[in-house]
Amino acid sequence: MKTNYLKRYIISSYMLVWGLIIAVGGSASLVFHAPPTVMWLVRNLIAWSPTYLLLIGWKHFRPGETRRDFVKRCFSGKVKPHLLMLSFCLTFVISLLSLGIFSLAEGRAMLSYLHLGETALPLSIFLSFTSGPTGEELGWRGFMREEFDKRYPFLKSSLCQGLVWCFWHALLWVVDSDFTGWKAFPYILSNIVVITCITVWMNMFLEKQNNLLYPVLLHFGFNIVYVFLEADIGFFVILTVLYLAITSLALEVRKRTALPPGSK
Repeated sequence: MKTNYLKRYIISSYMLVWGLIIAVGGSASLVFHAPPTVMWLVRNLIAWSPTYLLLIGWKHFRPGETRRDFVKRCFSGKVKPHLLMLSFCLTFVISLLSLGIFSLAEGRAMLSYLHLGETALPLSIFLSFTSGPTGEELGWRGFMREEFDKRYPFLKSSLCQGLVWCFWHALLWVVDSDFTGWKAFPYILSNIVVITCITVWMNMFLEKQNNLLYPVLLHFGFNIVYVFLEADIGFFVILTVLYLAITSLALEVRKRTALPPGSK
């Protein structure tokens, strides 16, 4: 029977991250009462789990290729400054636009929802960039995307990747969220929709240039706002609607601009 390396990787990544959240994150928070900056470092350690799982257990997931060849291919596409800027701005601006609409509806200034917290701004930016954006993408958009693309066409592959990625965060929705009761449901739905939509966008960029710098910046543009954001569930409802609308439009544009079969 042919080994399903993708299934093996997904199951292993879920087991590893949930084990780390409970054992390392739980101990740091509940036993040692670590300060916020230390807890951030712990979360970064956990966020890197898809990458070091892949690289350390490489022979169990991609035995027919070397790590070196794989990493080179993941960064083989051209680095185009305008695409890099666009990849960051897409997620960053949509979050700000959602916050702007939410602030108008609530009758409050946008800046009243943004708070620096206890960590200095430069350190907050650095820790945000070295968390999920740089820690996860080699596993998700590197290994997992290639494996799903072997099996399915673009949209189905993207949806599968997005669902695997979003439910990888599922335990955090329980232990690291301020939304409980009825608010938990739109919050979880927002996570599922937004993360899946971002996956579609990442794969569109990777279609153009196969370089993980683009999904890294998309990921960072999304994450950086939430480092400082303190908003109610209405913000996430608006965010979800915008992501659905913009992703639908992007897919339609991709469909209309695709070359006919056999064209060069």
